[in-house]
This record gives sequence, C-alpha cells and structure tokens, in this order.
Amino acid sequence: MGISLPGPAAARRRAAQRTRHQVTGGVLAGVAAVALGVVAVSPPEFVASPEPAETGTDTSTPTTVPTTPTESPSTPPVDPSPDPTSEESPDAGAGQNGDDGDRTGDVVIPPEALMLPEDFRNSDAWTAVSEPNEPILCVPESPAPDARASARADFTGREFDTATQFIEVAPAGTGTDRLHQLRSQAQACVEAASDADTRLVYVWSVGGAGDETWVMSYITPTTLQEESVLNVIVGLSRQDDVVSMVAEAQVTTEFYGIGDWESAVGAIGRICTVMFGESCTDDPQVERLYPEPAGDVDGWLTIDDLAEAGLGALSDGSQVLGNGDDGGPVNYGYVAFTRDPFADGAESLAQRHYNDPLELGGPNLTQERATFPDAEGARAHYAELMAAADQFTQPGDVVENTGTISAAGYEAATWRAENAEFGTVFVYGAAVSGNVVTVVYYGVDRVDVPPDQMQRLLERAAQRIGG
Repeated sequence: MGISLPGPAAARRRAAQRTRHQVTGGVLAGVAAVALGVVAVSPPEFVASPEPAETGTDTSTPTTVPTTPTESPSTPPVDPSPDPTSEESPDAGAGQNGDDGDRTGDVVIPPEALMLPEDFRNSDAWTAVSEPNEPILCVPESPAPDARASARADFTGREFDTATQFIEVAPAGTGTDRLHQLRSQAQACVEAASDADTRLVYVWSVGGAGDETWVMSYITPTTLQEESVLNVIVGLSRQDDVVSMVAEAQVTTEFYGIGDWESAVGAIGRICTVMFGESCTDDPQVERLYPEPAGDVDGWLTIDDLAEAGLGALSDGSQVLGNGDDGGPVNYGYVAFTRDPFADGAESLAQRHYNDPLELGGPNLTQERATFPDAEGARAHYAELMAAADQFTQPGDVVENTGTISAAGYEAATWRAENAEFGTVFVYGAAVSGNVVTVVYYGVDRVDVPPDQMQRLLERAAQRIGG
C-alpha cells in the first residue's frame, strides 16, 4: 500500500498508543531517515546464501475467505476442543455460517480463524477476494505435503498490492520445526536472490504473540509500476502446531524496507481466540534481529547523550555514511545550513541518523560532520555557516537563534524554527572543535528539546569530536 510520511501530529497520536518497547497499535519501522522533507535510504548489505528456496504458491490449496466482513473482533469465539490440533476433530458446527471449515486430515481450521481486513495495519485499504493471489518471490509454498489441515485467505489493496494468509496444522509436535523451515526458506531465498535491487531489509522477533512470531521484510524489483519496488513482508507465527504465514506485497516509490509486524500479530491473535479459546497477544514485545544496531561510534553523539536531552526513544543509531559512500551526504541535510562545506575546503562529510526503531516517520535526529585540512579552515567555515543560518528565512517559519557557546576547545550555536501553519518545530545547531564542524538537527515530534538541552547536546557533540 502507499505509505506517506506522517506529520508530527500523526506521530504524536501513534506515540500515545505505545511505550518504548511495547506494541499496542499499528507501528511502523524502517530504514528511512527523515529531515525536513529529505529522506535518506540505506538498505543494508548481507552475505548471499548459495541455496535459494523453492518459491511459488500451491493455488490448489482450499481457499476460505469471508466475502462480507463481520463485526469481528467482537465476534464471540467458537467452542474449541481442549487442543484443536489433537487427534480428535473439533465440533463440525464450529465453522462460520454452518461451514465446518477447511479439513485436510484429522483436524479442522474454522473459517473464523482466517484474517479479516481489520486485522491488518491500514485495515481500510484491504478487501477480501475469492481468487488466489499470484505467488510472490521468496514466499515459501504452503501448506506442506504432510499438513493435517490448511486454509488460506486472499486480499487486495491499493492498485497492485496483495496479501495472503496461509494457515496449516503441522503433524503433532512439529509446529516449531515447520515455522523454522518456512523462515529458513524465505530468508535463504532472499539472500540467494540478492543483487543491486533485491535485498533483505529487516528481521524482527515478536515475543508475547503466540508461541513465537517472526517477521521479515525485503525489497525486490517490479514491473507493475515505473520507478517502484515491491516491498514484501512475510510474517510467521505459531501457536502449538498451528502455523500462520502472512505475505504482503506492496508496490511503492516512497519508502524501502517498511517493516510491519501488526499483521502477523493480528493473525495469531485471531487463531488463538478461535481455535484455542484464549488470548495470546496481550503484550507483544518487538526485537529487531537484523540489522543489529550499530551502537555508539567514536566521535559521534552517543545514545546516552540523546537520552540526557530527553530523546531516550532514539536508541537506534545508524551506520556512519561518508560522502563517498552509496547514499552518503553531498551537503548538509537541513535547509537552514546553506553553506557548502566542500566549497569552503572540506575534505569529507559524514552523516549518522538516530531513530526510534519502532516508529517510521516519528522522532529522528541527524548529525553530520565536515572534516577540514586544519582547524583554521574549520573555524572559517563555522563562522560563515553561523552567519548564513542567522539570515536564513523560509515562508511561514519563525526562526530564533537560541544561544551561542564559547568554551575551551570548541564553539557552538543553536536555533529553533517554528511553523504555525504546518505545526512543525525544528531545533538545530552547529559546533566546531579542532578541524571538524558538526551540525545536529531534529524535527520535534512527541518530545520537545528546549534551548538549554539543545545547547547541551551541541556541547556533547563538540566534545565527542576526536573520539
């Protein structure tokens, strides 16, 4: 589905629905780094696997799709047997509208166990369909030949977007093995298909959602729309021997690597309610497995520095990108920093982003460092940069210089820009120490950074220069 970058107000509304490590509503995460309309995308590299998994979808699999959405999730659960995957079949009358569900062997998957549009993030964008969707690259085949029961539901979204849920009941005691098999097949296929246009972006583990839940997102080329990629999200979840796989394919030109675990959580939540008569998604806990956070980097702001400024949610520091790297900076990324460091003699420019790993389009802070041949060149550039920032204007913005700092070994200055029409606030600053000039900018989201804290942050940035 098309994803647009939400504004501060929207992000604040989302933020009110969750804590730092707890997911209670629709959450996004990704590799987009946002700075006043500038989006920097840096998909990670990885080592290719030599053995791709088989791809494709068995379209002969029975399809059970509610053609008219019910009033779920308020629909009362059916009466399950003590173990719906046991040798004794559940009540044949448990299916929707008298349908006894999809039966392949000795168990039944009630139709109510399949997802409905409201179980997805952006639920109003999805419509249930009766025709099976086309197979998606690197989405494993489901069900397995030895599955005791299987079912699927298909959905279409905006234009070319599709989603399919597969449920299968593995042989008794093998549900864990089946989920891990699907996971290995999907990830190995993406790694084997890796090139300049197909790559793994994120891998997540979600605790507190069934017995286990795992989500992977990757991008791959598409011919469906010019200058677009196919963003694929595969969510695997399991309760006992019941395994769910949700595969979403979204054609997008806007962001790469959008991660969505809500669909996988919604899928296993419905399965637990309908087939097990219990809730299993009350407290989902999200952990990113890939890429691993870079941690603190010498010469740059640390996660603790940001926490001291009230930005503790920005716990995910990116890799450092230089001007010579693919996707690296060619100039300062914030519009008020109009002075070109290279025109003033800089030898290099590097950039690092700090994000909330659970929220795309939410809080984001960027730091950049320009390195000059000597301290004299750096201070000359800093003086010109300050003068230009003091004179910068933009329609609707009220810009204020919120203070300067002069200390032994470094200088710094900070500004604040507010736009009442769009409800935006940006705080930013620059500092010089030795032969390095650093700038920091942050679009205020749910946490403001008052002038004294911003000055302290710039002091810390200056003090970190040199390691």
